[in-house]
Amino acid sequence: MSAAARIAGALLVAGLVAGAGARGEARPRVGSVLYATTTRLYLDVGSREGLAPGQAIRFQRAGSCRVEQVSETRATCLGSGRAGDTFALPEPPPPRPVTRLPTPASPAVLEQRRSVLASAAYPPVDYHETAGGGVEGRRGSIDAGIRHTTWWVSGGPGAWNQERADAGIRGASLGAGFTLDLDLSARRWSRRSDPITFRPDDPTQLYVWEASISHRNGDGGPAFSIGRVRPYRVPGQVILDGAQAGWRLEGGSEAGVFGGAVPNSVTLAPSFDHGTLGAYWIGQRVFETDSTLRFLRHEARIAFVNTDDLGKRLEGEALVEARITRRLDAAVNVRIGAGVAHGFSSLDTIRLDAVRVDATARPLDSLSLSGSFRHEGGSVPELDGPGHLLLGGEARHADLSAAWEAMESLRISVLSGLSTDLVTQKTRRWIGPEVALTHLLADRGVVSLGYIEEDGWAPGRSAWLQILARSQGVLQVLARLSWFQTSQIAPGNLDELGVSTSIQAQLGPHVAFRLSTMARTVLNGQTSLFSAATGQIFVADAELAGTF
Repeated sequence: MSAAARIAGALLVAGLVAGAGARGEARPRVGSVLYATTTRLYLDVGSREGLAPGQAIRFQRAGSCRVEQVSETRATCLGSGRAGDTFALPEPPPPRPVTRLPTPASPAVLEQRRSVLASAAYPPVDYHETAGGGVEGRRGSIDAGIRHTTWWVSGGPGAWNQERADAGIRGASLGAGFTLDLDLSARRWSRRSDPITFRPDDPTQLYVWEASISHRNGDGGPAFSIGRVRPYRVPGQVILDGAQAGWRLEGGSEAGVFGGAVPNSVTLAPSFDHGTLGAYWIGQRVFETDSTLRFLRHEARIAFVNTDDLGKRLEGEALVEARITRRLDAAVNVRIGAGVAHGFSSLDTIRLDAVRVDATARPLDSLSLSGSFRHEGGSVPELDGPGHLLLGGEARHADLSAAWEAMESLRISVLSGLSTDLVTQKTRRWIGPEVALTHLLADRGVVSLGYIEEDGWAPGRSAWLQILARSQGVLQVLARLSWFQTSQIAPGNLDELGVSTSIQAQLGPHVAFRLSTMARTVLNGQTSLFSAATGQIFVADAELAGTF
């Protein structure tokens, strides 16, 4: 080989290496949500990637949270989100400059310095405790928001308008290891039209889900919450006016009891007509990153519950979730119950109230599979709206999706599902593809197009076009145009068009504005969107929210 050829080969290799390094630097640094509960998210990154307690995180799709606890490779976060949500990691600190250590001093100089230190006198210093309970730093977060919502249906009695103020405090330090948690909403129906079925005589409503003082030490020891308690990590337990007390082990495991009165299920007003008493167990462990089992969480409760919806009953519930290597996440939640009669002298047949199974597998870095199964044993009362509804009865639901990152800017997915109402024995099935272009407008836009074919008691089909545009940390806009066609519920095919939008603007470090709208029209065979035979519905929701 000639010298020129050798030089050309060396330059080619150097160019490839430099190009690979440039591509590696350009790849965004992201973290993701391993598992999500109602108020807490579990992240797959930790202090090694730059996370710290109190840090605010905003997800690339929607939602936000504030970092609660951090280990080297994992973290928990308080806020709203779902498993699989991703977020940008903070920029890593610049590398430390390499400093050359000075030449060591001679043995004679070191001996002279040791003699001086050994003979020095140090006067005692009195200890004075700082205000607020010592060296504890202030932790926790405060969320507050004001919101206006409008519902409007053509041909109906008129628009419904609601104004509300929401406030939440998560783990605010009160000193001496005590924290405050608060979750409440004040709502005013400024306009309602008959018929009004839900609290017709109360246009102004206050809901308090949590108002408690707690003490939990990460190093272990006594742990308790008192007040209006949303029991800490007790699966499926209703809120109560009373206390939760237990013993916490180092690492987060905890066992204890809880009990108190159950508030009115409609107004959440304090009431002594119903109550609950039970015991619980919480266990959690994060393993080394090179182990097969990376994360394990298990929670359980057994309780006597007396509510106006279900009466007197015994309940048991268990939750297990795990991350196996970096390829598989799984969670199982089971709840059983039995009615109590004749002063605990007899129990009704034990009933399976609910089963929930979730799993996400990543056999390849470019391929992910997600599935879930739900069995609901009975109706669930829904009280947050214009009517007192019972959402369904005994039912089963399953869904499965697969997503393939065909290339860095293209994701192809298949969505499918099956649901059966076990009361009416009606079944619905669906399957269809979705194609997403994930890196548009300099990685600030995502466009997706999907189609679903449906079968069962109401066969039909639907399609949608969705656009997500964002300016990192400042503005995010989501717009979706949908078409639906349904058969066998009208004399002919029922066509509907829908448009939904969501805008989130960060007005400052702690304040954001959110606006969401949804409009839908039923064509009923008409070609004009606003002809007399069509029906329209419109919902708008605007919120000014802050996190501090």
